[in-house]
Amino acid sequence: MKSLIIFYDNWCPHCTRFTKFIKKFDWLNLIDTKQLRVIDDLKEHYDLNKSLAMKQMASYDERWYYGYDSLYNIFLRIPIFWIFFPGFFLLKISRIGQALYVQLALKRKIIPIHCSEESCDLY
Repeated sequence: MKSLIIFYDNWCPHCTRFTKFIKKFDWLNLIDTKQLRVIDDLKEHYDLNKSLAMKQMASYDERWYYGYDSLYNIFLRIPIFWIFFPGFFLLKISRIGQALYVQLALKRKIIPIHCSEESCDLY
């Protein structure tokens, strides 16, 4: 399986926590994380739809995914979550997963404080 690069909003405490959670279970090292609001992380990915990525998590593995499709691809790469695959698949094909994701993404908080992960209590 190919590696997946996820672009998360590092000004969103929930997004940052989710990314750290995912990295704990990424035992096969198939997921690479990049901060959306750090220019150096975006330089080589010029074809990223940044306005959409600011609203929904973006991911890339030779093709771009946004929103629930990103979550689906993340969970496909983490064996411990495979037990939930039938539910994830049904949410994907019914498009209910994307609708739920959009509702959650609209309610997230953005905190534009620039601090390092080591010295910031927001994470």
